[in-house]
Amino acid sequence: MRIALVSGSFLPDVGGAELVVHNLAQVWGAQGHEVRVINWVSDRPTHPEATYSVRRFRLLRGAPRFGYHRFPFLGYTVREIERLLAEFAPDFVSGHMGYPLGPYLARCRPRPPYVLTCHGRDLTHFDWGYRNQYRCDVPMLRSMQDSLGVIAISTFAHRLLVELGVAPDKIHDIPNGVELERFRKNVSFDARAVVGIPRDVPLVLSVGREHPQKAFATGIRAFARVARQRRDAHYLILGKGTDANRALIESLGLADRIRTHPGLQGDELVAAYRQADVYFSPSIWEMMPLVVLEAMAAGLPAVVTDVSGSQDLVVQGRTGFIVEPGDEDAMAERLLALLDDERLRSDLARATSERVDDYGWDRISSRYLELAEPAR
Repeated sequence: MRIALVSGSFLPDVGGAELVVHNLAQVWGAQGHEVRVINWVSDRPTHPEATYSVRRFRLLRGAPRFGYHRFPFLGYTVREIERLLAEFAPDFVSGHMGYPLGPYLARCRPRPPYVLTCHGRDLTHFDWGYRNQYRCDVPMLRSMQDSLGVIAISTFAHRLLVELGVAPDKIHDIPNGVELERFRKNVSFDARAVVGIPRDVPLVLSVGREHPQKAFATGIRAFARVARQRRDAHYLILGKGTDANRALIESLGLADRIRTHPGLQGDELVAAYRQADVYFSPSIWEMMPLVVLEAMAAGLPAVVTDVSGSQDLVVQGRTGFIVEPGDEDAMAERLLALLDDERLRSDLARATSERVDDYGWDRISSRYLELAEPAR
C-alpha cells in the first residue's frame, strides 16, 4: 500500500506529533508499505534509519499570523499538497493535526481518502491552542466529517471531539504508541555522570520542553518537600528551555539536588529513563504524553497528574499514582512513598512493563490501517 502522512511540523523539530508521524511512517515502511511524509518543515529524512521518503510543501508568509485557512493562504497550500499527492498517488492518507491539515486535505481535488489525528494544540481551549487563536472550529469540523475517521488519542480528546460536533461514528479511539524495544534495552551511556548526579542516589526524572502546561515549577516545589525528608534524593528535568527554572531551584537551596539539562537524544535519552527510579509528570494539561509512555516502556513507576492521557495510561496504585494538578503536598507524598519503598517500586515497575505491551507501535499502527479498508 502507498501511505502518505501529511503533517505540519516534522523532524528535526521534536515534539509529540512529530514523533508520532515518524514512528507510524517507520513501522509502515518496515512492514513493506511505500511511505512518504509530506510536511512544511523538512524535505529529507533526518532519522538515520528512516524507511520512508520525505517531501516538503510551502506556506505563504503570513499564514501563521492571519490563519492557515484564510484567503489567500488556504488555496496556495492546498495546491502545494495536491501537487505532492498527485506525484505520490497514495492509497491512504494519515493527516496529523485537525487544524490546519484537516481543511487542507478536505479541499484537495481529487479528495484523498484520509483520516485525521488530533494531537492537542488543535483541540485545546487554552490560549496557545489553534481554536482560540484562529477561530477555526467550522472548517476543522467540516474536514472531520469529510474524512474516513478522526482518531482520538485519549478519552479527553474523544470528549473534545464530541463537544466540537464530530459524529460519534467518525471517532476512533487509538492512543499514541511507544518503541518498546528501544526503551527496554540496556545502554552503556552514563546519563547520571553527564548531568552530575551520583550513581547510588534515588533519582526522580521528568522529560519535556519548558512550557506553562508542563508545570515544572510546581514539580520543583513538590520535590523541595521530598528533599527535606530524603537528603539523598535527586531530581533531573530534561528538556529544551528547562534552565529557566534555575533561579527557583537556587532560591530553594537545591542547586546540588535538582539538575536541568536541555535534553538527551537516542540511546542517551534511553539511559536517562533506565537509570532513574521514578518518573514524575506535574503537568496541568496534556493530550497523550509520549514521555509517560517512554517511562512505562523503560519500566518506571510514575507519579502523574490527573490530566488527559496520563489518566488513561497510569493505573492508580498498580503502575503508579495519580494526583491533582497543582497539589504539591500530594505529589511529594506519592514520590516519597515510591522512593522509600523499593519493593513497591519493583511491584509497580513489573505491572507497568506488562501494561505498556498494548502500546507498541506495531499494534497501534495496525489499528490505523484498519481505517484504511473502506478506501481500498
